[in-house]
Amino acid sequence: MKEHKDNLIKHYIKTILNLTPDREQLLFERIAPMFSIQSALKLQDLESPGPASEGRVWYSAQAIVHSYYYSKSKDAIYGTQIWKKKEAILFASSLLNGTDRSHYVQVLEGGIVTSISYPDMLTIRSEFPEVSADIEQTILQNEQAHQHRIQLLNEPSLARIIRFEKENPLFCSIANLDIKAMHVGLKRKSYSHIKRKG
Repeated sequence: MKEHKDNLIKHYIKTILNLTPDREQLLFERIAPMFSIQSALKLQDLESPGPASEGRVWYSAQAIVHSYYYSKSKDAIYGTQIWKKKEAILFASSLLNGTDRSHYVQVLEGGIVTSISYPDMLTIRSEFPEVSADIEQTILQNEQAHQHRIQLLNEPSLARIIRFEKENPLFCSIANLDIKAMHVGLKRKSYSHIKRKG
């Protein structure tokens, strides 16, 4: 698995960052020991709410990942974001501001995932401006996804389901009904009923 981890890190450095070969090697040597790799099972929670210092930046080359939030007051689960394969998974407020993490991060399929702790990522970010720029780009993409989600949740239920399934075909082919429903702000029964009627 170490070889797999090293290959993923090298791929990220070569394809995402614009570095000279010397800087590539320096970054690899600095960052590789900080990364961990693990096998994840289908529907395994990689992360649960807690202090920012225990948060991690996740990367899954083999599985789609999503996040969800549990509201105690409403006793309900709400889907909050979907990440495609090979996208960095992080929460900016926790990484940059130290805000407690409030979301669960879950893989939809089994596979290998890698991660680096928020404190280690902040160290690398301060040492390598190229990594900092990539993190900023990831944060921007997450913000755009959040704004898109707000727009989606303001649509009527049937339109919301249709649009969600059209925009996320791979996710919807893998996710169970409960997970699809949580991402459009509905319960499983409502999702099925509205879809049947539509």
